Parts: sequence; structure tokens; C-alpha cells
Amino acid sequence: MKIIFWGTPKYAAENLINIVNAGYEVIAVVTQPDKRRGRGKYLSPSPVKQAAIDLAIPVYETKSIRNDINTKNLLFNLNADIYIVVAFGQILQKEILEKPHLGCWNSHASLLPVWRGAAPIQWSLINDDKKTGVCIMSMEEGLDTGPVIEQESIDILDTDNLEVLSSRLSNLSSKLLIKSLENIKRTKGLNVNNRLEYLKALDQSILNGKPSYARQIKKTDYLIDWNQKGRKIIKKIKGLYPNAYTFYKGKRIKIIEANLLGDENKQGLIEFNEKELPNKTLAGTVMMLKKQDGIIIMTKDIPIQIMIGQLEGKSKTDGYTLSIQSNLRKNDMLGKQIK
Repeated sequence: MKIIFWGTPKYAAENLINIVNAGYEVIAVVTQPDKRRGRGKYLSPSPVKQAAIDLAIPVYETKSIRNDINTKNLLFNLNADIYIVVAFGQILQKEILEKPHLGCWNSHASLLPVWRGAAPIQWSLINDDKKTGVCIMSMEEGLDTGPVIEQESIDILDTDNLEVLSSRLSNLSSKLLIKSLENIKRTKGLNVNNRLEYLKALDQSILNGKPSYARQIKKTDYLIDWNQKGRKIIKKIKGLYPNAYTFYKGKRIKIIEANLLGDENKQGLIEFNEKELPNKTLAGTVMMLKKQDGIIIMTKDIPIQIMIGQLEGKSKTDGYTLSIQSNLRKNDMLGKQIK
């Protein structure tokens, strides 16, 4: 069974590697073009491209497969049996979806029909969902609307951030893809409807959950609003790890790791006096700076503790060192950008 794999980020690269290690023949990889990444803004390959190079698999890059007739023709001429799509980042048109005789299949990191779209892992964390998972579905022209042949859920843990949850879901995705490939292989010679029937595919209308859309993350999403409740802010920091940020005196500060401090933490870790009770402190106020505790910031309801952060132009560091680098003082306010 000859496979063309479509994907771009690290999440997809891990799937590619696991499929190849399971013994499947991936004859080509399609990914997005090299981009400038990191502080040096050096031109770098996508994680999927790098994985393909390491595995000696031919790579096809395309900025827009819809308009890239040359790449489409090259891929069609490879006569692959099946296309596997994992976080490719572009919508595939009908002529592509219908080309491989064993179908075009997508591994999507949510419990469909919940969080269709580009950023399901991020939004499941930001939204404080209790569960997520992976679905393997037959692709159609609609956005993540195809019938599902495999679905498995996992609990979202309080310790999960985007990196950790992505890794957990990538492992689950690889497992379900390998299982699905074995089953799909047995449908050779069947038409689309008979194949879906054999695979016991389920229409998303009968699956649990209300359809929702995980839109692409925008630059403005990363800015922390300290007037929100503490748990909501923590979930944003985790969901957008490691890039959620605030401002202090015109400089950007990334908040990489932070903890929520509930009412039971008012004694011991934080020594409040009568004038410093959370309900009398403005959101965004620096309440405490201690070497062992980092930076304590007030939110709409309860404080949070900044454990790791990064001042622009500096490396990431612990909260207390960050406060020294930023020249933070008690009772200062975060979140105001000086223009």
C-alpha cells in the first residue's frame, strides 16, 4: 500500500515517523514551504519536511495546493493507493480527495464534531474542556465533516499544556492511524460507500457533542487580559504555550508557566494583610515578589503565580529572575503597553 503523507507541524511529523516505523510505505510527503522561525528568523523546514529528509522520503512543498497545478500533477503521477492527512494546514479540493483508490483520510485532534478546524488542541485547553481525543475520518469537501471510522478520548489533565497534550494526542493519533490503515487495506476493490460500510463509519451527526469551530489562532489571542478570572488566564497560558504574553513598560513578557492560587493559598505562600486581600486589589497588580514564589499577580478573582517567563530580548527564566530583569516592583501594573 503506497501512501502519500500530507502534514506540516511537529504533531504531524511524529505521526509520519510512527507510520514508517510500523512498516508502511510512504512514497512521498507534502508539506508547507520553509518558513523563518525562531529569534534569528532563519529559514527552516517544517518538522514534517525534516522528518521526511531524515527518513529519505521525497518531499513536495506547496504554498497553495489548490493553485499548484505542477505539484498536483507530479503527485497524481505517483499513483499512490491512499492519502493520509495530519495537520497539513490547507484545504484539499475534490479532485485531490477522489484521486487515491483507497481514499483520503484525516487524523483530527478532537472528538468530532467538536472543534472542527485549524487549532483544536489549543481551543480545547483554552476552553477548559475536560476531555479531548482523536478521530480518523474519511475526508470530504466540508471542513472536518467526514464520517468517522475511529475515535478515542482522553482526559485533559490540569498539568497539560499545548506541548504536553499535543504529544499525548500525537501518540494516540499514530495508534489509531496504524489500526485504520490495516482495516482500510482490506477494502481494496470496494467503492466508497461499500468501503465506509465495511469500516463501520459513523456520520458525525450521530456522534456526541455539538459542532464547534476551532479557528486559527490570531496574534491578538496571545495577549493576556488580567481582568479575566484566574483559571481562564491559566488555561490560556497552557493552551497557547509558550507564547501567551503581557506588557510591562512597553516591553513584552511571555508568561510560560503559571499556577493558580486558590483561597486556601492566602495563608503561608502569600502573606496578605487587610489592604492586600484579592477582592480589593486591581487585576494586573503585582502583589508579591519573592525568590521562592516568583511573581504573584492579581486577576479578576484570585492571584496567579508566574513561575517561568521571558522578557523580550532575554532567555526564559524563573519568575523571580524575570522580575529583576524587568525591574518589576510590588504594586506595579502589568498589561499596559506604552506607545
